[in-house]
Amino acid sequence: MEIVINRNNDTPIYLQIKNEIKEKIIGDELPSGFKLPTERAVASELGVSRNTVVRAYQELMSENLIVVSSKPKGYFVKEPAKQVPVRTFHPLAKMIRYNYTEKENMFQDLYLRSEKPGVVSFAGISVNVADEENVRYSYKDFYRFDGSQTAKLKGNICRLLAKQDIFVNERNIQLVSETNQAIDYIIRLYLREGDSVIVEEPVIADTVNVFRNHGIHVVCVRMNRDGMDLDELEKLIAIYEPKFIHTMPNFHNPTGYVMPVEKRLRLLDISARFGIPIIEDNSLRDFRYEGTEFPTLYSMDKNKLVIYLDTFSLTFLPGISTAFAVGPSETIEMMGRLIASSEVNVYKVGHAMLNEAIENGNFERRVSFLKEYYRQKRDCFANKLEALKDKGLEFEVPQGGLFFWCKLPRDVNEKKLFAISKEKGLLYMPGSVFFPYGYSGSGYIRLCFSNASEEDMDRGIKILAEAIELSRSNFERQVPGAWK
Repeated sequence: MEIVINRNNDTPIYLQIKNEIKEKIIGDELPSGFKLPTERAVASELGVSRNTVVRAYQELMSENLIVVSSKPKGYFVKEPAKQVPVRTFHPLAKMIRYNYTEKENMFQDLYLRSEKPGVVSFAGISVNVADEENVRYSYKDFYRFDGSQTAKLKGNICRLLAKQDIFVNERNIQLVSETNQAIDYIIRLYLREGDSVIVEEPVIADTVNVFRNHGIHVVCVRMNRDGMDLDELEKLIAIYEPKFIHTMPNFHNPTGYVMPVEKRLRLLDISARFGIPIIEDNSLRDFRYEGTEFPTLYSMDKNKLVIYLDTFSLTFLPGISTAFAVGPSETIEMMGRLIASSEVNVYKVGHAMLNEAIENGNFERRVSFLKEYYRQKRDCFANKLEALKDKGLEFEVPQGGLFFWCKLPRDVNEKKLFAISKEKGLLYMPGSVFFPYGYSGSGYIRLCFSNASEEDMDRGIKILAEAIELSRSNFERQVPGAWK
């Protein structure tokens, strides 16, 4: 059983060992009943302490992947469950608990600091450019807003969705402040503490936190360049019996990957066979610069097992938080009741402003403007980032979205790279914040270009080039407080 660890990786060694063995189990390299090497044998082979291996094995046991036996003595790969009960969509009582991990705190801190002057930020997504049409535009309904605007907005959303071949009526739509708020209500309706959900890994820290705050076990399925690994998904379903699958099939954050239509159809088939509903997040669909626009999972679903989420937060006025969920009428009705009972006022002045923008065509004109504006910024950033390939940085130019997902050279120390970049005035999102349980191999970084001027791009990439050289494993400089 070959295990490779990387001491430049930010992930603790015991988690790297655990993750490598887990991948081999899920990938059938280690079949059911396979006896794992002893702790001492693995420790000797890898040059780590026995306690490190013990901790890795304990993690695998806690995930129900291996068992320990006295007769015969040793650790063995566990036989996965053969039958997965069919799920039904129904509300469940819920108790809420809150906790924030170090990764979520770091993600939020970097995101908020992205707006501060004096630093180059590739860390946070920001869409705040004003086009000439919207600068001149005056929202007449601002002072005569009433609750009827919310009903009107649902009708306007129906007309926008019809252009994506999603044909629904107002009963299928629930307005929320943001997509994560919709996920929160879905959890409160359908999940209980201890239930499992499957998310794509890497995954946004905020999404993980929404589930964890409710005591939900987050199971990660790895991403390929064409979306989640569906073979691995089926194996994870057999082991963890999840209640939901969360996916971002268009311009996945942070990788930027797009799931092709044949894979979407297979995902829907898996959902139907096992009776597991899907939460489809399509919040970056408007930022497509090239390539084919594939049908949404919701539009192809024949079994009412998909809840579709989208937002206006990136395409409408900054600060006007309006998003929506689309689903079966029974689900939306229950969500609306929950919102009405937990929020004093669900109506927003922004609904009136958005209605007028949609009805007079300004909203779609703004989306067209944003597509072209950020396509040019993406191309500019890609051209400048090309110089870092000589430093060993690997990336693909995304077809859409607002960021680049970059793989670091294996000999670059992740903590040192982040510390040196921060010291020199550059912020970015370290890849480690997108992996709830760590990873092995080379590290990653997410670079957002949405809020960076061309001058900032030049300065930031120059800093990053210097930091990569200074953080290679053969460079002896010590950088204190790397993650503070």
